[in-house]
This record gives sequence, C-alpha cells and structure tokens, in this order.
Amino acid sequence: MKRLIETFFTPIEDAGDVIVVGAGSTGVAAALAAARLGLRVTLVDPASHVGGTLVSGIPILGYHDGEKQVVAGIADEIVRELHRQGGTEDYPIRSTIVNVDTERLKYVLLNLLEKAGVQLRLHTLFTGVKTEADCITHVIVEGKGGRRALSARWFVDATGDADLAVAAGVPTEKGRREDGKTQAMTLMFGIGGINKDAFNAWGGYARMTELWQNVSAGFRNPRKTDFSHFWGPASRTGEWAFNGTRVLEADGTDSVSLTRAEVEGRRQVFELVDDFLRPRVPGFERAFVAWTAPKIGVRETRRIVGAYTLTREDIWNFVKFRDAICHGSYPIDIHSPTGSTTEFPDQHFYGGRHWTIPYRSLVPLQIRNLLVGGRCLSATHEALAAVRVMANTIATGEAIGTAFALCDQHQTEPLALNPKLLRAQLRAHGAWLPEKKS
Repeated sequence: MKRLIETFFTPIEDAGDVIVVGAGSTGVAAALAAARLGLRVTLVDPASHVGGTLVSGIPILGYHDGEKQVVAGIADEIVRELHRQGGTEDYPIRSTIVNVDTERLKYVLLNLLEKAGVQLRLHTLFTGVKTEADCITHVIVEGKGGRRALSARWFVDATGDADLAVAAGVPTEKGRREDGKTQAMTLMFGIGGINKDAFNAWGGYARMTELWQNVSAGFRNPRKTDFSHFWGPASRTGEWAFNGTRVLEADGTDSVSLTRAEVEGRRQVFELVDDFLRPRVPGFERAFVAWTAPKIGVRETRRIVGAYTLTREDIWNFVKFRDAICHGSYPIDIHSPTGSTTEFPDQHFYGGRHWTIPYRSLVPLQIRNLLVGGRCLSATHEALAAVRVMANTIATGEAIGTAFALCDQHQTEPLALNPKLLRAQLRAHGAWLPEKKS
C-alpha cells in the first residue's frame, strides 16, 4: 500500500501472480490448479464461504455418460475427499449425480485451498478494473478495510456473470437470441422432519407429482410439472433438498431484479411447504423448512464472446474438439425464461455419448491476460444449458489455472498457448482426456 493509482486514488496491493474473482466451483478449481503448479494466487469473493452454487444443496451433476466417468481431475478429487469425511455416498464412476453434504463440502474446499497455499479474501466485492494495452493491470475490490487495487499478471473471471470480463471491455451476450431473456432461476431449499417411510408407502415421488399437477394452478410457483426429484445424502436423516421453485424473467446482472427474485423464491418455498406438502402429502405432516440456499440459483446471465463460441450443434452432435479441455455428458437443459416448461431431451444423451468444451471457449476477445470459465464461457444460450453443470464448471476452472501456469512457464499468452501442452498437463493431473483418433 505504498502507491496510489492516479485514476482511482486507491491503495495498491500485490496479489501475486493470479487473481481469481469468484470462489464458486470454477474459481476454487482455478485457484487450486494454479497454486499447485507454483503460482501465487489470490481468490476473491463477496460471500462468507467458498463454493457458490456448488454448496447450494443441489448435487454435483455431469460426471458420467451412462457407461463411464468422463469428468475427473479436481472434480473427482473433491468427491473422494468428501467420501473420506463422510460427506457423500455417491461415486462419479457409477453415476452422473453426486449428492453432497453442503456444510462438509464447504469445509473440504477450505482445507484444499489452504493446503495449496491460496490467499483467500472473503467478504470482498469486485467493483472495477484498470487496463492498459489490452491487459488488465489491477482489479478494484471493496471490503471491511476499504477499497484496494489488487495487481497481478493473470486474471480469472469465475464470477458466473462475466463481471470482470465486461468491466474490462470484453464483448458479451446474454440470454436467448430472440429476446435476451435468461433461464428461470431456482432457490434451493431443504425440508426436515420428513417421515420418508410413510411418504414412500403412500406412493412417493410419482404420486406427489401427480397431486401437484392437479392442484398447482392455485399456486404462485409457475413450475407445474415436477420438482426435479429430491436431493441430499442419505446420512441427512429425515431431510431432503428440493429443486422446486421457479422465478421467471429475472436478470441476475441487475440488483433490483435479483432482489425481486430472492423475495419471490422464498415466498414460493414457504407456500410449497405450508400450503401443499404439510396439509396434503403423507409423511410431511411435521415437515419444516430446514434451510434455504444463501442466494438464489442463477442458471444464466452474460456469456463472453471468445475465440470460439460453443453451439447447440456441437453439444447435440457430441463434437470432440482437438483443443478440448474437458468432456461432458449432461443434456441440454433449458428452464424456460417465460413459462413452466423445461427442455430436457435426455433420451438423446448418455448411452456412452459425450461432448467436449474447447479451450478457445475460455479465451475472451480483446483482453490478453484474462481467462473465463464456468457458466460465463463463450457459448450460445442452448449450449450453455448443457455445460453449466458443476462437474464441468470445476473442469473449466482447472483448465484455466493450469493454462496460466503454462503461460508463465513458456512466456506466452493464453491465446498463443499450445493446447497440446495444456491437455498433456491436465491429463498428468488426472483429467479424463483421451487422445483424439483421426
């Protein structure tokens, strides 16, 4: 804090080699990969914990293509550590769905970051950026100690909303092509006090879904089909997590709209428990809201325009890119921005079929020392609906952290990095990246 940036009149701090903005699934993986390869990393997030949507109560999805595990590396390591600590009973080698104990997962992630030597800054909000000659030089953050300008050589946008990228001047897109509207939001919540034996004896999920379809017209929740089943590890006795709320036409990049979504999500939670489950569904007579996620789940906001834009056709046709940094199997899953429908053509997917994400989709236009992963990578509205699940967002983060370490080693920039080097390094650290045959 010896100098001031003339433009901002803000104290400067050296944040090391890499600054990662956003400590969700992508940011944690990027920080771990870079730090383990010898870079000094600072990880910034406004929350009080790490994990983001990864610890919202929804399972980690996307590991398995119906025949084999296709996402490994750090995404697999996290689950193995969760197993060791009793935080899950599921295995990526067997299933695409891994239920997690979210509190245990927060603890696991913190321990991994500490062991890797990542400098963690929670309660720290990204507010701006300084650029020179097509490079970011500083990110501006606000915290309890006031405003700071953090300097580094490499920068990672893991915000989910492309906040860093758009502030630096990277072109972005948002929502579907015809009207810019984004997928519906969902607030995850947990219900405790469930008598699961009584519920299953009554008819379980299938009968509850039928009942909901018959009465849902009288509820504010526009989701009229089902609740995406129930989630959570079996160790959480009498408790299930619900992916059942639906908030339409909300913009995750606007604080007023996002506030409305948070309020609406919580109204739907208590309406569902008080007016549907407790009075109508056997096994839920003594049920209560055990928890709600720290913030509403946002499926889509901005996406960068990168060196390559991943398309619906790439996903649908299971394209294997030569610069692929991870594989995935999750179907195109579009929760309508304006209605109750969900596009989920799972019959086309699985059965041993899998698609890939190219490294070029992480490389933004215009800024030379920035990489972008997670749900704000370069993809169309439809392609994002498949790649946004967390096994893949973790994998994109791992690729970014690894890429910056290689850029440092070979004295090059992300766009010029040889993807063969990146794929080899990822493979050496456990990623599932079979050689392309052709």
